[in-house]
Parts: sequence; C-alpha cells; structure tokens
Amino acid sequence: MTDAEMIGYLWTHRTQDHPLYSDEELMIERGEGVHIWTRRGKKLIDGFSGLMVVQVGHGRQEIADAIGAQAAKLAYYPTTRQFSNPPAAELAAKLAQLTPGDLDYTLYAVSGAEANERSIQIARHYWLAAGRPRKYKIIALQGGYHGGTIATFGVGGSADQIKAYEPYRWSGFTRAQQPYPFRDRGKGTDEDLVRRCSDALIAAIREADPETVAAVILEPVQGASGFVVPPHGWLTRVRDICDDLDVLMIADEVITGFGRTGKWFGVQHEGVVPDLMSVAKGITSGYLPLSASIARAKIADAFDRESTEENVHPGTYAGHPTCCAAALANLAIIERERLWENAERMGARLHAALEKSVGGLPIVGEIRSRGLLIAVEMVDAQRRNQALDKKLIAKLSTRAWERGAVAPAAGSVLRAAPPLSISAGEVDELADIMAGAIRDVQDDISRATRTAATA
Repeated sequence: MTDAEMIGYLWTHRTQDHPLYSDEELMIERGEGVHIWTRRGKKLIDGFSGLMVVQVGHGRQEIADAIGAQAAKLAYYPTTRQFSNPPAAELAAKLAQLTPGDLDYTLYAVSGAEANERSIQIARHYWLAAGRPRKYKIIALQGGYHGGTIATFGVGGSADQIKAYEPYRWSGFTRAQQPYPFRDRGKGTDEDLVRRCSDALIAAIREADPETVAAVILEPVQGASGFVVPPHGWLTRVRDICDDLDVLMIADEVITGFGRTGKWFGVQHEGVVPDLMSVAKGITSGYLPLSASIARAKIADAFDRESTEENVHPGTYAGHPTCCAAALANLAIIERERLWENAERMGARLHAALEKSVGGLPIVGEIRSRGLLIAVEMVDAQRRNQALDKKLIAKLSTRAWERGAVAPAAGSVLRAAPPLSISAGEVDELADIMAGAIRDVQDDISRATRTAATA
C-alpha cells in the first residue's frame, strides 16, 4: 500500500486542506535536534516544535531509553482506586518543586484539553467542598483557546471551531476582553489597556454574580490567537481581582509551561501563583502524551484526606507510568541544560534579527515575543489597522516551507516556536527563512501594485 493510500485512512486527511502540497509530501518521517525530515527526504527546521511541544528537540536518546526501561518494568497500571506507581509519584514531587508557590498537588490527564477540564472540575468540587454550591461559572478571555473538547470549546476557540457545537453549549461560560496591545492600545499606554481590561473582567464577574463564579481561566500568553503577549501587570491584576471577588484563578500553561517563555512557567514573569495550573505539551516534549492539573495547597486542603469518596474522576491513563518516566527524563534535560535560559536568549536573538530584517516593511505591523514564542503581525500596507489578506497570509507558510522551515501563518500572524535547544546559528538560519518569506510576499504585493498602476 502506498503512502497516499495509507494516509487516506486518517480522518485528518478528509478534514484538513493543504492545497499546495499533497498529503504524502507532508509525511514527517524522522527528527533530530531542531530538524525534521519528510518521508521524501526534505530537511526542514522545525520552527514550531511540532505544535509548540518539543522543548528539548527531536531524537533525545535518554528519553527513549527511559521509556523503554519503564515499559519493560511496568508499562501500565492505573492511579485510580488508590493505586500509584513510582514514576507518577516521583513526577508529582518534582512538579511540586518546579511550580511556583504552593502548587503542590497533581492530578494527571492525557491532553491539554483534558488538563483544563480537570482544572475546571477541581474548581467546581472545591467550592462544593467549601459549602458554596452556587459557584460554578467560568470566566474566560476572548481569543483564548483551551482545547478541542465540547466543554473546553465552551471557554475558548474560534467562531469556526465552535459553531457546530453551539447546541451543546453549557450555561456558565462567559468571556471578557483580553488585552491585545497591538490592536487595542490605541493612543493610550499599556497601563491604560490593563486598566480597561481589568474593569471589563470585574464587570463580567459582577454581571455573572461573584457568588456564582468559580474561576477565571487564562493563558499567560495567548497561543492560538497569535502569541498575544499581554502588558506587564495584567496577570498581577487578574490575581488581585480573583482575590478581591473570591474567585479562583486558573492558568492554562499548556503552551507556556516548561521553559517556553524564558522562565519555567509563564506566570513567573510577574511572580503570580494561580490557584490551579494546567500543563501538557512540554512536560514530556511530546515523546509521550501526558498532562496535568496542579492545585495549590488551599485547594487540596478543602478535601478530607481520610475521605473514601471520589471527587474529580481520573481517567484510565492518569499517571501512566511510561509517560511519567518520559516526563522525568525530559525535565532532567531541561534542568541540566537550563533550556529556559536558552529560550530567553535565543528568543531575543530571533526577535532582533526579524526586527532588523523586516521590521520596517509596510506589511509588518509588529514583531512581538516572549522567550521562544515569536509572532510577526501582518497588516494591510494601506490600512495598517487591518490584517493582511488571508490568501497572502497563507503564502507565508508556503514560502517558509520552500526555503526550509516549518513556520505556520494563521489569522494575522506568522509564528515561530522552535525547540528550546536551538542554537544561535540555527536561530539565524530560521530568521533568514522567515524574513525571506515575508519579503517574498511584500515583493508579490509590490509587483501586483505596479502592474495594476500601468494597466
């Protein structure tokens, strides 16, 4: 059976459109460091770490060895019904050490969406345990993305993603304004923007009635909507609002966790400790699927340690020993090589290179970054308050691919989030590729403008 015939059995083959390439051209066969190779032999810089996942780079033998050793010893046993296993317990203790403040108690899951659902469920059970059953509502932020389940589409996702599920929408999910400096700052300052969005969040909680609101959920940097970096002070203000109105704060660190932003976790840029933290992706660098909701001591203390009644129901694969072994090996690499510091340095280097090369082009509205989350906001050269045409945005990904890198463009931005292990030379190469793709599109627009003028 050919690759094309086998790919035909994948559901995604029927639901995703790649008009410029056949699906078999996009079959990735192997990876090493920051590079991947297609089945047909094309070498590319993995400028997106798969899906912002592979922190330590591809092909790390010690993670593969840890997986093999654990699978041979105990491949699987549940952590339900009072059971545990050594890797799950060791990883929970390690996470308590790494996470800020008293985020000490881990409930494992498999995906980022499931981690966020677990955080929401823990928040609900916390208020039940506290004798306040009316508190169930969740306030999210516009533009946020928290996973692709029916429930998480209730608190995040684009209009296109959630349209089909509108009939299933649960009551209790509300969205407030997210600070998006490039679009919303206007002639004011970042402090003005934080104030406006803070007022909007307070209004949303008050409109819902604080006595019915369980939690606010937000990403330290919004990922899917274009690596939107909020002004400094925003996370601190959200923490204060949650404290003042007696609402829990859930930080979705699925993308920003484990060094991606230049610190172990995104909330640490402002010294904030959320009540619950959802993690996934970088916890294993994608070598095996694993996620978790991590709770503060005050959340755990609301539940009787001697209780025999289950509250949040764990899944079949919660605390999977082989996945936890992969996570331990992955975190050891991040810690030993201090990859969060490399993310800070290499992110600044990539940002500066792009700023120097294409920052002045008419179609570039802004270059923004936090660690190794870098976005180039693309604008209409004549109406810079509007996004570049979607067809031209799509060309950016294609031009980057042709030049030798995966750098996806979506919405109004060209994004990069390479492995945290990337070197200075590899950053410079990625910057050249991204800048070349942007200049290609700028040249296409200029030629079309000249042609129209002489027609």
